[in-house]
Amino acid sequence: MPEPVPSNRQPQLRMEVVGLTAAPVGTTPLRVPPGYGLRTFRPGDEDAWVGLLQTGDFTPWDRARLDALLANERVRTPPEGAFFVTKDDRPVGATSTQLHDEPGGIEAELGWVVVAPEHRGHGLGLVVCRAVLDFIGRLGHDRAYLKTDDFRLPAIQTYLTLGFEPAMVHESHPARWAAILGLLAERHR
Repeated sequence: MPEPVPSNRQPQLRMEVVGLTAAPVGTTPLRVPPGYGLRTFRPGDEDAWVGLLQTGDFTPWDRARLDALLANERVRTPPEGAFFVTKDDRPVGATSTQLHDEPGGIEAELGWVVVAPEHRGHGLGLVVCRAVLDFIGRLGHDRAYLKTDDFRLPAIQTYLTLGFEPAMVHESHPARWAAILGLLAERHR
């Protein structure tokens, strides 16, 4: 099976989930692993959030970029929709709600999922994503989307677990998704 093509040469992949207003996401209650906490953004978390984002495979993050994201009026990031998994009240995982003002109405996006490298493998990404999806559903939005890259196989597995499905919005997506889903199937044999 060929390796996925890096998305830096093609548009990012898109995934969508529907049914957020019917019930909380997932089939089990949201459980935070022992030793960790879950909370929303608080003023003063900015530098810790930037530090987390800098550990991800994203384009460079700094405080100015985060401040611009939080101040954006067209794509709103409500503080109560930004969630952190914490260890001793220090953020070690994060994701946020992005509300896009589009001509057809507001579209909800789950954005910028990151877990500090030393805390990966404990299901913390699943926890913060579930918190955001539950928040989006409570806002009355029945669907959400996210963008991801071909090489983010563990993240894609988490998104599939949450009920996200691949959305074919570019001609390259069917072949790329076939390769990714094949690799994930091989990992689970």
